[in-house]
Amino acid sequence: MDEKDLDNRLARQGAKDDAKEKARKKLALQNKYVQRITIAKHGREMFLAKDYIGATRKYTEYLTILSELNEKEDIYELSPSMFDSKKDLTEMLLISHVYWELSRIYEMTPKLQKSYELSLKQFIKFTVNQPYQVLNSEMLRKYIKMNKHRSKQILALEKAFSQIQVQSKKCFIATCAYGESHWVTKELRLLKSRHLTGQYGIKFVSTYYSVSSRLVEFLEGRPFITRLFSTATRPPLYLLALIVSRGMKN
Repeated sequence: MDEKDLDNRLARQGAKDDAKEKARKKLALQNKYVQRITIAKHGREMFLAKDYIGATRKYTEYLTILSELNEKEDIYELSPSMFDSKKDLTEMLLISHVYWELSRIYEMTPKLQKSYELSLKQFIKFTVNQPYQVLNSEMLRKYIKMNKHRSKQILALEKAFSQIQVQSKKCFIATCAYGESHWVTKELRLLKSRHLTGQYGIKFVSTYYSVSSRLVEFLEGRPFITRLFSTATRPPLYLLALIVSRGMKN
């Protein structure tokens, strides 16, 4: 056997070994994926028991499984775009809460400020424009209210709350009356993002989301009441959108 044949043989053997190793890693990841919910559940139990080191370990393990599955090296590289917004909705809600509880753990330790900021950022990312946005937003609002004089991160938390309200593209009542892509709905979204960003504007938007999302939920499955509601709200919404549109042009 000459040197060239030997090199080719070694190359083929190396390729086989690489394929086996990839298959082994894939199988191991699949096994981990099956266990991911149990891992996250254990993290939650530890968090409630105030075993924050154990909770951090389990939550990180859960997020690492999802990161590896999406070929990401860092747990903070996960994005909602990697998931099916309908099929994976429950998983996305879980992810948002895992990041939230990680941020609460890191909030306690000044040395982990960077991890705190990254976790809170991911919580926002997995909250904005999701069906459970109101749920997460209300959870954050209550936490801010309860810890206003205790948390050293209160300004960052208030900023996070504002980001969720401002970045959201949802306009529940206008969408119910006119649809997602109608110009009235679009103009009212612009009203929120451009003019309701101050302290009182954010409070108004927060109240709007809390009330309107529940209202739309009530209207689901009630077509007759929905038609009456849509008929009643279309004229004032149209007028408001017209004022916003002309105001922006002037």
